[in-house]
Amino acid sequence: MTTAHDTALDVAKRFFTAFEGRDRDGVLDVLAPHANITIPLSIEGTPEPWYVFDGREHVMGYIDSVVAKFDRIAFLDKVYTVSEDAKSVFLQANGDILSTAEQLVYRNVYIFRVDIEDDKIVKVWEYANPVAYANLGIENSEAEATAQAR
Repeated sequence: MTTAHDTALDVAKRFFTAFEGRDRDGVLDVLAPHANITIPLSIEGTPEPWYVFDGREHVMGYIDSVVAKFDRIAFLDKVYTVSEDAKSVFLQANGDILSTAEQLVYRNVYIFRVDIEDDKIVKVWEYANPVAYANLGIENSEAEATAQAR
C-alpha cells in the first residue's frame, strides 16, 4: 500500500472508531463541510435511496440520532478494503447495536463505502438490510424525516 492508501484507511478507521465510541468531535474531525451519507437500500424496494443526509450539519444530525437511539454501536468482524486509486474505503461488518431503553437488539450486515478527498470524508454509502431496521419499529428522528422528505 502507498501513503495515499494508508491515509485513506486511517481516515475511514477514525470515522468508524469515533462513531462506535459516540465521539461527536471525532466524527466531525474527519468530515468535509459538504459531506453526505446516503442509505441507498429502501424499505419500499425502489431504486431511490431511503435516506440522504446532505452537508456536515445534516450528517451530524443522523449520527446524533443513532447515538440517541442506541446505547451501544459496534461493528464486528470488520474487513476494510482500500480502492486502487485510494479514493474510497470499503468496510464490511456485522452490526451489534443495542437499545436498553427500548429493549432492542439490532443486528444487521453492513457494507460501507467511504469516499475521501483531501483527507476528509465527502460521502458515505451505507448498505444494510432495510427490513431489519424497519422491523425495530423506531420512529424517524428529525434528521431522518428530513432525509426522506427531500
